[in-house]
Amino acid sequence: MTLPALGALACPNCGQGLDQADRRLSCPDGHSFDLAKQGYAPLLAPGSNATTGDTADQVAAREEFLSSGAYDPLLEAVAAAAVTDAPGVVIEPGCGTGHYLAAALAKDPAREGIGLDTSKYALRRCAKREVPGDGEPRRAAGTQVRLAAVLADAWNRLPVRDGAAAAVLNVFAPRNADEIARVLHPRGALVVLTPRLDHLRELVDALDLLSVDPAKPQRTADQLGSLFEAERADEISYSIGLGREAVRRIVGMGPSARHHGAAELDAAVAALPERVDVTVSATVTRWARRAR
Repeated sequence: MTLPALGALACPNCGQGLDQADRRLSCPDGHSFDLAKQGYAPLLAPGSNATTGDTADQVAAREEFLSSGAYDPLLEAVAAAAVTDAPGVVIEPGCGTGHYLAAALAKDPAREGIGLDTSKYALRRCAKREVPGDGEPRRAAGTQVRLAAVLADAWNRLPVRDGAAAAVLNVFAPRNADEIARVLHPRGALVVLTPRLDHLRELVDALDLLSVDPAKPQRTADQLGSLFEAERADEISYSIGLGREAVRRIVGMGPSARHHGAAELDAAVAALPERVDVTVSATVTRWARRAR
């Protein structure tokens, strides 16, 4: 099977386009890359750091939590904001399992997507992610695979051609503004999902989790402002009731999982009430490229 979005991919060594023969990708200069048996394409640029990706436990926790539908309002807002008339693919650096990317692709049956991540555990799931039709349940079996899972470091040059992206998603992830601007079509959209100060505040207080930096909104604006202009920002806030197992998953899928020992975290979660009302609070901002 031909890798989806192949025409938008680029060699990480020389930047030229890639062709596919069986399970091998190659460029005109002879650089070649064999698809992993799990289906993802290893396209790490020279000097990339692939040691910081999510662990198998983090990926499993994320898949289980997101499949519960608890974050579906965020999912729908990101997917809706990514709709654009610009030509090209939808890409997501730091895509994880491809949950949000698949939802964005479901809005347009003609689009293909590229999910990039440094976690091989996440990419194994992303490579098998099927895209449901718009309006279908997000947890239902999808209709087709329309996204390519790519091992790549978002802090290095992305293996994507200049201007090939109609939309770029940035979901609770670091962002490389220069690279996003390079790959985004002039009429394309950058969709950024960022946590607000009160996001998961009940769990932050009770479990001593990492909190949102109050300077984060300004830092994001400073980081993107020279290359992009904010078109609109939608604030989303609601409450969800979580049992202890769901709490363990939401903590286990995020950065706090790396800062607490498993036994320590299990003890803290066990001390919580059987059900905790938790605030979900985030901002979805759609950015457009500034004219150059």
